[in-house]
Amino acid sequence: MIKGCQKEMIVMQIQDSPLFESAYFILRRKTLPKGKQDMVAEANRIIGTGNGPVRAGHRCLWRLFLFLGGALCGATLGVLLTLLFGT
Repeated sequence: MIKGCQKEMIVMQIQDSPLFESAYFILRRKTLPKGKQDMVAEANRIIGTGNGPVRAGHRCLWRLFLFLGGALCGATLGVLLTLLFGT
């Protein structure tokens, strides 16, 4: 999400990638762009230091485990209440 009234943004169109069409870079307010080649070099540096795609598989497994644990606790509580107070 972009906050603020006005932000300077650079859009880089990518022609030789089968996956990406364009990349968006939002400039900091305190700095001014030096030149086109400097900005491209900085964008390449930022892309090169990335950690790769974010994998959400571990989070999904953890959520599934928590859901199943809660369902098991709820079912156990229901059975215990039925046995204790059932007619």
